Amino acid sequence: MPTGILEVKLGRPLQMPQRRFVKLLEQAIRDCCKVRNAAITDWLMFRRQHPDWKPGDPYKPPPRRIARAKKATSGTSNDPPTGPREYMSRALYQLGTTVAPNLAGIVVSACVQEVNAKLRSKMPYDHDGVARYVWDAILKSEISLPTWRGGRIPCLRSGLRITYTDDRCEARFPLLSKLSGYKRISPVVRLDAADLKAGNRRILKAMASGEKRIGDSQIVERNGKWFLQLCYDVPVSAAGVDGERVLTLVPAGLDDKWPFTLLWLNEAGEQKKWGIGNAKPLIAEYRRVQARRRAIRYRYRDGAGSGHGKGRFYRNIKPMSRAVKDMCSRFVKLTISDIVSFAIRVNCGSLLYREPTMPLRGHGWFAMHDMPFEWANFEARLGFVCERRGIEYDKLRIGMAEWRGEDENVA
Repeated sequence: MPTGILEVKLGRPLQMPQRRFVKLLEQAIRDCCKVRNAAITDWLMFRRQHPDWKPGDPYKPPPRRIARAKKATSGTSNDPPTGPREYMSRALYQLGTTVAPNLAGIVVSACVQEVNAKLRSKMPYDHDGVARYVWDAILKSEISLPTWRGGRIPCLRSGLRITYTDDRCEARFPLLSKLSGYKRISPVVRLDAADLKAGNRRILKAMASGEKRIGDSQIVERNGKWFLQLCYDVPVSAAGVDGERVLTLVPAGLDDKWPFTLLWLNEAGEQKKWGIGNAKPLIAEYRRVQARRRAIRYRYRDGAGSGHGKGRFYRNIKPMSRAVKDMCSRFVKLTISDIVSFAIRVNCGSLLYREPTMPLRGHGWFAMHDMPFEWANFEARLGFVCERRGIEYDKLRIGMAEWRGEDENVA
């Protein structure tokens, strides 16, 4: 089931002054970064000291702080490829509680799990190396050690409680440990539900009542304001289309009017072709913004505004860069909506996305028009929307030769 995100602004706390609450959140973000960086640095030191370690090799874990009964083992090794299981969980957790003693244990555990997930993640296919995973690329010195700065505060669903009634909307989440010295280690904060739309308020009320399952969430800071990003399960709506009919999405050619092309077979078995993605308004607006940016550079090239450093120049450029990013994001959303709607219209229950390789992206339709395009965001959102609408989604890469028609197996 796909996951949705509902962002709610945090209001005033109920058990402490606002200024103290903000300071605790700022310190918690720094402590989370300390835990993540300390965990991944200690892991690297362990692997450098044990270069020949393999899953199943003997390892003496640190003693438990809380005595528990030993679990029965089947005799087979269940160690991940990153390191011994007890080390990746217990040892790194104890290291995190030592580095940040004032942070709640459940938050430290979430930060350690983020490090484990980062190490197990796959490398991009255009990576210049032989490693397939991040942990292997780090050990082979193909990439530098990841670091965390700023970021977010994990808020696991096991410790998150939301109350939504007619007269109040509050959230309780773990933040501090008993060693912090504070009496209230799980603050209760008002949620500004009045700022949400009616549909989002209904979703929030459903999460508070238990009708919608809340997932692991997080607390983020943006422009001096704090937000609680709630994750919840989104029900899948049945599209009611034929699952055996496949709609293929391929990048368009250089002479095409539209940036993407849809291919499918009609009821008579004839192949049909349709261009999709109205990029003319996007190109026109992008050209206007680029011309304005060049004019500002031309004005400042002879020393206009000297004595202010680069601050005044970038102050005028930053809103335009943000506008370009917003335009590309809106174009991606509209294009994906048109693709999914078209698939339902032609009764195709499966969508095959021919993902372009890096050489093709550098010579394709957007590159020819000198347009930026977020390919990773497009692919991720396309898969989410297809899953949300009940359409089977699959992707297959397309190379430069096949795109030019030089390959016999052209899709």
